[in-house]
Amino acid sequence: MPLTKRVAFDVYVADYPAMAHFLWGLTPAMEALTGAALLPTYNYFRLYKQNDVCRVHSDRSACEHSLSLTLGYSDDRIWPFQVGREPIAEAGGIDDDFGDAPHASIAMAAGDAVIYRGVTHRHGRTTPNPNRWSAHMFLHWVDRDGPHKDHAFDARGAVGAPVDFQL
Repeated sequence: MPLTKRVAFDVYVADYPAMAHFLWGLTPAMEALTGAALLPTYNYFRLYKQNDVCRVHSDRSACEHSLSLTLGYSDDRIWPFQVGREPIAEAGGIDDDFGDAPHASIAMAAGDAVIYRGVTHRHGRTTPNPNRWSAHMFLHWVDRDGPHKDHAFDARGAVGAPVDFQL
Protein backbone atom coordinates (compact mmCIF):
# COMPACT_ATOMS: atom_id res chain seq x y z
CA MET A 1 0.00 0.00 0.00
CA PRO A 2 1.47 3.42 -0.89
CA LEU A 3 1.85 6.16 1.73
CA THR A 4 -0.36 8.54 -0.24
CA LYS A 5 -3.48 7.79 -2.27
CA ARG A 6 -2.31 10.13 -5.04
CA VAL A 7 1.13 10.77 -6.43
CA ALA A 8 2.84 13.61 -4.57
CA PHE A 9 5.49 15.89 -6.00
CA ASP A 10 8.83 14.86 -4.45
CA VAL A 11 12.38 16.13 -4.92
CA TYR A 12 15.10 13.94 -3.38
CA VAL A 13 18.65 15.00 -2.50
CA ALA A 14 19.99 12.33 -4.89
CA ASP A 15 18.15 14.10 -7.72
CA TYR A 16 19.04 17.63 -6.58
CA PRO A 17 22.33 17.48 -4.63
CA ALA A 18 22.11 21.13 -3.55
CA MET A 19 19.55 19.96 -0.99
CA ALA A 20 22.42 18.30 0.90
CA HIS A 21 23.16 21.76 2.32
CA PHE A 22 20.06 21.41 4.50
CA LEU A 23 21.33 18.10 5.90
CA TRP A 24 24.84 19.35 6.60
CA GLY A 25 23.60 22.69 7.90
CA LEU A 26 21.16 21.14 10.36
CA THR A 27 23.43 18.31 11.54
CA PRO A 28 25.02 20.27 14.43
CA ALA A 29 21.58 21.35 15.70
CA MET A 30 20.26 17.80 15.44
CA GLU A 31 23.29 16.50 17.34
CA ALA A 32 22.68 19.04 20.10
CA LEU A 33 18.97 18.19 20.30
CA THR A 34 19.39 14.40 20.19
CA GLY A 35 22.61 14.18 22.19
CA ALA A 36 24.04 11.82 19.55
CA ALA A 37 26.90 12.08 17.06
CA LEU A 38 25.07 11.89 13.73
CA LEU A 39 25.73 11.33 10.05
CA PRO A 40 23.28 12.58 7.43
CA THR A 41 21.49 10.03 5.26
CA TYR A 42 19.09 11.84 2.93
CA ASN A 43 16.35 14.42 2.70
CA TYR A 44 13.52 15.25 0.38
CA PHE A 45 10.94 17.93 -0.35
CA ARG A 46 7.29 16.96 -0.79
CA LEU A 47 4.32 18.98 -1.95
CA TYR A 48 0.98 17.57 -0.78
CA LYS A 49 -2.32 18.53 -2.40
CA GLN A 50 -5.67 19.28 -0.81
CA ASN A 51 -7.27 16.24 0.87
CA ASP A 52 -4.03 14.21 0.74
CA VAL A 53 -3.17 12.06 3.72
CA CYS A 54 0.09 10.36 4.63
CA ARG A 55 -0.72 6.91 5.93
CA VAL A 56 0.73 5.69 9.21
CA HIS A 57 4.10 4.00 8.73
CA SER A 58 7.61 3.56 10.11
CA ASP A 59 10.70 4.37 8.09
CA ARG A 60 13.65 2.40 6.79
CA SER A 61 16.98 2.16 8.63
CA ALA A 62 18.33 5.39 7.09
CA CYS A 63 15.79 7.34 9.17
CA GLU A 64 17.06 6.64 12.68
CA HIS A 65 16.68 10.34 13.58
CA SER A 66 14.13 12.25 11.53
CA LEU A 67 13.01 15.84 11.25
CA SER A 68 9.74 16.81 9.63
CA LEU A 69 9.69 20.50 8.68
CA THR A 70 6.55 22.29 7.51
CA LEU A 71 7.65 24.93 5.01
CA GLY A 72 4.30 26.46 4.10
CA TYR A 73 0.57 26.15 3.58
CA SER A 74 -1.32 27.78 0.71
CA ASP A 75 -4.24 28.69 2.97
CA ASP A 76 -2.48 28.84 6.37
CA ARG A 77 -4.60 25.98 7.73
CA ILE A 78 -2.74 23.80 10.22
CA TRP A 79 -2.33 20.18 9.13
CA PRO A 80 -1.38 18.05 12.15
CA PHE A 81 1.41 15.49 12.20
CA GLN A 82 0.83 12.34 14.25
CA VAL A 83 3.50 10.17 15.84
CA GLY A 84 3.23 7.04 17.96
CA ARG A 85 3.99 7.52 21.64
CA GLU A 86 5.63 4.13 22.09
CA PRO A 87 8.46 2.57 20.08
CA ILE A 88 7.65 -0.42 17.91
CA ALA A 89 9.68 -3.62 18.10
CA GLU A 90 9.84 -4.12 14.34
CA ALA A 91 8.78 -2.22 11.25
CA GLY A 92 5.06 -2.29 10.75
CA GLY A 93 3.03 -2.05 7.61
CA ILE A 94 1.22 0.94 6.23
CA ASP A 95 -2.17 1.70 7.79
CA ASP A 96 -4.87 4.34 7.48
CA ASP A 97 -4.72 5.11 11.21
CA PHE A 98 -3.04 4.16 14.47
CA GLY A 99 -5.78 1.78 15.57
CA ASP A 100 -5.60 1.48 19.37
CA ALA A 101 -1.93 2.52 19.57
CA PRO A 102 -1.36 5.70 21.62
CA HIS A 103 -0.15 8.62 19.54
CA ALA A 104 0.28 12.37 19.68
CA SER A 105 -1.18 14.84 17.22
CA ILE A 106 1.07 17.86 16.74
CA ALA A 107 -0.31 21.05 15.20
CA MET A 108 2.44 22.35 12.92
CA ALA A 109 2.43 25.89 11.58
CA ALA A 110 4.68 26.92 8.72
CA GLY A 111 8.25 26.91 10.03
CA ASP A 112 7.57 24.30 12.73
CA ALA A 113 9.58 21.10 12.93
CA VAL A 114 9.18 17.81 14.79
CA ILE A 115 12.07 15.49 15.64
CA TYR A 116 11.27 11.80 16.04
CA ARG A 117 12.78 8.35 15.61
CA GLY A 118 11.43 7.40 12.19
CA VAL A 119 12.57 3.77 12.43
CA THR A 120 10.96 3.03 15.79
CA HIS A 121 7.96 5.39 15.91
CA ARG A 122 5.09 5.08 13.47
CA HIS A 123 3.94 8.41 12.08
CA GLY A 124 1.79 10.06 9.43
CA ARG A 125 -0.86 12.67 8.74
CA THR A 126 -4.20 10.89 8.97
CA THR A 127 -6.53 13.83 8.53
CA PRO A 128 -6.96 15.22 5.00
CA ASN A 129 -4.82 18.24 4.11
CA PRO A 130 -7.14 21.27 4.46
CA ASN A 131 -5.00 23.47 2.18
CA ARG A 132 -4.86 23.65 -1.60
CA TRP A 133 -1.22 22.58 -1.10
CA SER A 134 1.33 22.24 1.66
CA ALA A 135 5.12 22.09 1.38
CA HIS A 136 7.33 19.95 3.63
CA MET A 137 10.93 18.83 3.97
CA PHE A 138 11.93 15.57 5.59
CA LEU A 139 15.52 15.14 6.78
CA HIS A 140 17.16 12.01 8.16
CA TRP A 141 20.30 10.99 10.08
CA VAL A 142 21.83 7.91 11.69
CA ASP A 143 24.01 7.54 14.79
CA ARG A 144 27.65 7.78 13.73
CA ASP A 145 28.51 4.64 15.72
CA GLY A 146 25.05 3.04 15.82
CA PRO A 147 23.50 -0.05 14.25
CA HIS A 148 22.41 1.84 11.12
CA LYS A 149 25.67 3.72 10.44
CA ASP A 150 26.07 1.87 7.12
CA HIS A 151 23.10 3.90 5.86
CA ALA A 152 24.99 7.19 6.20
CA PHE A 153 24.67 9.27 3.03
CA ASP A 154 22.01 6.76 2.00
CA ALA A 155 24.78 4.33 0.97
CA ARG A 156 24.79 6.03 -2.45
CA GLY A 157 28.36 7.17 -2.78
CA ALA A 158 28.11 9.78 -0.04
CA VAL A 159 25.77 12.40 -1.49
CA GLY A 160 27.08 15.68 -0.19
CA ALA A 161 29.83 14.05 1.87
CA PRO A 162 33.31 15.52 1.93
CA VAL A 163 35.55 13.94 -0.68
CA ASP A 164 37.90 12.47 1.93
CA PHE A 165 35.14 11.22 4.27
CA GLN A 166 35.28 7.61 5.37
CA LEU A 167 33.17 5.64 7.84
